[in-house]
Amino acid sequence: MTPIAIVGLGNPEPEYVGTRHNIGFWLLDNLAGKYSCKWKKARKFHSFTTFLKTWTRPALLVKPLTYVNESGAYLKPLLSYHGCNLNDLVVVHDDMAFDVGLLKISAEKGAGGHNGIKNIIKKVGSNFIRFRIGIGAKTVQRSMTGHVLGKFSPEEVAVMTKNFDFFSESLQHIVDKGAAHAMNLSNKRNKPTHG
Repeated sequence: MTPIAIVGLGNPEPEYVGTRHNIGFWLLDNLAGKYSCKWKKARKFHSFTTFLKTWTRPALLVKPLTYVNESGAYLKPLLSYHGCNLNDLVVVHDDMAFDVGLLKISAEKGAGGHNGIKNIIKKVGSNFIRFRIGIGAKTVQRSMTGHVLGKFSPEEVAVMTKNFDFFSESLQHIVDKGAAHAMNLSNKRNKPTHG
């Protein structure tokens, strides 16, 4: 069965752990931990990868090591190597349009101002699923860069942690039953659990 690729966006250096921009890495790391998947460094494709084989269809989890703004640099050859269909690609990323912990699954064409998504569109096209996790809007006093590279507060960490099972379940719906089914279920439950 053809695997479906789930790509989580983030920056690879230790200082970025816990930042808003690294929400894709956070979700995939927790997902891999939940199902005891072991990460392997795919040097040729500048990524960490692992396979999740518990769901109905195998899922290739990918953490690009090219930094967020160049997230798509090696995706096309990586997905081709593993036999993944580009049209099945799911990208997990941060979104300032939503409150912390909110989820929106969509298949829209635009990048929404996200440079990582913009780069992926440039490299592989726009026909992929956006798994958009809210990180909250920036304050007036803070720059865009300062906001996305800033760390979550303890209260926000609690919200994200409480929503992990919901995010995991939503990804499984995409893999098992398709994006449209997942959108119908997940987007209706689009409410954060405040810490």
